Amino acid sequence: MELKKYKLGDLCTFINGRAYLQPELQNSGKYKIVRVGNLSGGNNSWYYSDMELEPTKYCAKGDLLYAWACNFGPYIWKGDKTIYHYHIWKVINSEQIDKMYLYYLLKFMTNSFMGCVHGSTMLHITKENMESMEVRIHASIEEQRRIATILNKLDCKIGLNRQINDNLEAMAKLLYDYWFVQFDFPNEEGRPYKSSGGVMVWNERLKREIPIGWTCCSIKEMCDINKKTMNKDEHKQIEYLDTGSITQGHISNTEIYSVDMAPSRAQRKVEDLSILYSSVRPRLLHYGLLSTPKENFIVSTGFVTLDAKCKKMALMVYYFLTSNTITEHLASIADTAVSSYPSISPDDIAYLDIVIPSNDIIQKYNDIVEPMFRKMSTLRKEIDSLTKQRDELLPLLMNGQVSVNYHLSALFLSSLILYRDQYKFYDMKETIIQAVLDGMRAVLTDNQLELLTDVTRKALSECEITPKLAEEEQRNKENAELLGAFISSKKVEGCSDKTIHYYKSSIEKLIATVKKNVCDIVTNDIRCYLAEQQEQRGLSKVTIDNLRRIYSSFFSWLEDEDYITKSPVRRIHKVRTDALVKEVLTDENIEVLRDSCQELRDIAMIDLLLSTGMRVGELVKINREDIDFQERQCVVFGKGNKEREVYFNARTKIHLKKYLEQRTDTNPALFVSLHEPHTRLTISGVEVRLRQLGKRVNLHKVHPHKFRRTLATMAIDKGMPIEQVQKMLGHVKIDTTLHYAMVNQANVKAAHRKFLN
Repeated sequence: MELKKYKLGDLCTFINGRAYLQPELQNSGKYKIVRVGNLSGGNNSWYYSDMELEPTKYCAKGDLLYAWACNFGPYIWKGDKTIYHYHIWKVINSEQIDKMYLYYLLKFMTNSFMGCVHGSTMLHITKENMESMEVRIHASIEEQRRIATILNKLDCKIGLNRQINDNLEAMAKLLYDYWFVQFDFPNEEGRPYKSSGGVMVWNERLKREIPIGWTCCSIKEMCDINKKTMNKDEHKQIEYLDTGSITQGHISNTEIYSVDMAPSRAQRKVEDLSILYSSVRPRLLHYGLLSTPKENFIVSTGFVTLDAKCKKMALMVYYFLTSNTITEHLASIADTAVSSYPSISPDDIAYLDIVIPSNDIIQKYNDIVEPMFRKMSTLRKEIDSLTKQRDELLPLLMNGQVSVNYHLSALFLSSLILYRDQYKFYDMKETIIQAVLDGMRAVLTDNQLELLTDVTRKALSECEITPKLAEEEQRNKENAELLGAFISSKKVEGCSDKTIHYYKSSIEKLIATVKKNVCDIVTNDIRCYLAEQQEQRGLSKVTIDNLRRIYSSFFSWLEDEDYITKSPVRRIHKVRTDALVKEVLTDENIEVLRDSCQELRDIAMIDLLLSTGMRVGELVKINREDIDFQERQCVVFGKGNKEREVYFNARTKIHLKKYLEQRTDTNPALFVSLHEPHTRLTISGVEVRLRQLGKRVNLHKVHPHKFRRTLATMAIDKGMPIEQVQKMLGHVKIDTTLHYAMVNQANVKAAHRKFLN
């Protein structure tokens, strides 16, 4: 097969869309305006325009478009006549290249285009870069069309499977809504129950009418939550699912780890029909229902896992938790979370109330929906398989390693990819033979070439050709070695396991996305990655700056060790973050909180946090024997396992003694759960309890750190020297202490009148 070299600009024309000012974007109008997010599927909202533009600024069904900002790549427009935005090119193919072949060529080349991107706030590639890009294409238009047909058949099958799944999912959700929200399940006559006059009774707990004979309970009563934890002795290797790798039931990626190298969050065990719901950023809809996972399938502790005690209830619970009402409810809770990112606790799900139908209704529902769910699961696996086949086949076809003739069907090629391991050595031999023939074609006759082919094949038949380590594999190996050396240096410096994991995972994600040797990564690669993370994942400015600092540390180390001449992060400046005034608790707030406490443990915990200013992580590590009531002090272990003394007041002493005197358990921990087996309180347990106490008295955002900040502010307000406040809080740098201490505004006003009026 003959491949010819061209500049991309000689094969096609790139036409820019129109740039719109914000006032020109309407909520309704004659024409839709397709933007990059609309093409990629990341944005389902549309702007409109009534403007009449020159013909080139419109795209019609079947037009080839290319997104050149943020989400790179080619798209075939499937809608009606539409205006396309400035960040999109309409691509017009020349006579030398078939349009669908060009689509797959652009798809194949997109990764290499990434090395040419420019800009710090938005990823983009210039038209000049595109037009000057050198490509090799099949000389024969017919060959191009055959290649495009093969790839398009795979894409059509993938698209069909997705459409079937979308329809099945919509049907399952609609059925749930009809039966368990509107209560129009089929009655004995097959007619909709409520609409046909079925008897409804008031349920005080749900605050609504439900069918007679039905009841309700909490999710906690119906499901085991976070049921199983992995025992490291069970498996040598695990398949790990992180929270960001599942969205609305679809798993995009899993990782294989040895047990010793697995992330610290890889702990949750799951089973058939386990429900996963991400506790982190629930608004992103990272949830799903598992179908017959492998024994070694482990998920992140960032998930809340739910296993229905009665398996036939699993699907109903799943569609209840993923209904618009519940997802929005949980997202709104997360938006008010006191952590650095939106999050929910297992209790936020556990205490949701769900309607419980009669047994015959739930059986009928399950009989209908479970086959639909199993079918969706099968189709998802098939989509993943077909996608892998297409992605592996694409470079083989475009590079000329595999030829498509009249006898090579899509089915054969698909099978070829499925048996890639057996094929690849043969393919390499054929590539060598082809290279020899191409070199001798000018001096040999057809008969001589045929003879040479036979002789060469026979000579190579007894040979085993071992491929060089693939470029990607070699790059990954080198990157892993450098990252490993850097992580070792951090361990020597005394960084905690948590910090080490954060460094490692953050750098690994950068490397995996950029797909370069770390020594070849440039400033713009990192800028673009950070911009992408901020835009697509909705990361805060604080998180983005944390990532920047991590990358700065890594590349500075590479520079110090002479792997690179200059760190690419030097030119990326600190991200400016909003300076928010953080609230502290007033005297009135504190007394109201104390009065709301019905348990001695809670008031003792509040007093200890307020009088010592200790961190919540320090609080949960304290044992009974650590308390010195005589001196009113105790020893805590702070960040980096640094030991320090903290001091509490007389009120705290009294409440702590009363709490400990009424305890009957033998747990050495200072604070334990209220109910048996009286386990040591965890950080999340303390946070949840304080949040609940705050809600009782309409105090929002009550969390452990607020007590620490309140103490610092009170100390400064009463004249304690800042150096002593620093020592009290266990801060290494005094700047940190200043961030905690909120100067009373009334005192500022009084000082202004005293000194400046």
